[in-house]
Amino acid sequence: MADEPLTDREIYALLDQAHGLFKREKGATEGGQAVIDLFLRNTDLIQRAMLIMLAENRPRSDREP
Repeated sequence: MADEPLTDREIYALLDQAHGLFKREKGATEGGQAVIDLFLRNTDLIQRAMLIMLAENRPRSDREP
C-alpha cells in the first residue's frame, strides 16, 4: 500500500496501462474472453468519465501540478 494516495491523473495512467495489457489478448475459453471483454468495456467507460472529470477540473488533488 502506498504512503501517498494516487492523484486522478495517476489513476487514469494506471487504468490506461491495464487496458493496454488486455487490449490485444484473447481468452482461452469463452468465459475468459467474456472477462477480458467486460474489463475492456468497463475500463473504457471509467476512463471516459475520468476525462470529463479532469477536463472540468473536479475534484483536484492538492498534489496536482
